[in-house]
Amino acid sequence: MVVFVDGEADRSSYRRFRIKTVEGANDFASLQEVLTRRLDKLGTNEEEKFPKPALIIIDGGKGQLSAVKEIFAEKKVSDIELVSLAKREEEVFTLYSDESIKIPHRDYSLKMLQRIRDEAHRFAITYFRNNHSKRNLQSVLSEIDGVGKVRRMALLNRFGTLNGIM
Repeated sequence: MVVFVDGEADRSSYRRFRIKTVEGANDFASLQEVLTRRLDKLGTNEEEKFPKPALIIIDGGKGQLSAVKEIFAEKKVSDIELVSLAKREEEVFTLYSDESIKIPHRDYSLKMLQRIRDEAHRFAITYFRNNHSKRNLQSVLSEIDGVGKVRRMALLNRFGTLNGIM
């Protein structure tokens, strides 16, 4: 989750959500899980860390928007705007129409939506790669006799990668 305030990235408000209930690659269910967990923070003592957004932008098309719309209905959320941005044609989908909105490619509002989406991609991919490389590194190191969890972590912290350790 990336957060933009007044058109600028607020990196201190970025959050990572580890998917807990979805097995395999299921974009729709993963979106639903993350949004459910995010909306559950509204109206709690955690709202200071997770303030109510004015707009949620979903990366995807009509299908992703429909999946998230179900969570909005379930949680009875009506005061947060929701749109999705489909990559191929750069179409914007809203809850108010079945038809997409095609914003001219030079329009500032489309550029801002693209910037937010691209930042979300960058943030998510970095998180995924770090998790993936740590898991692979730990599995290789765990095969070495005499190298336990503490030693694996110390090696990982000191050298960063398997190549660095080698």
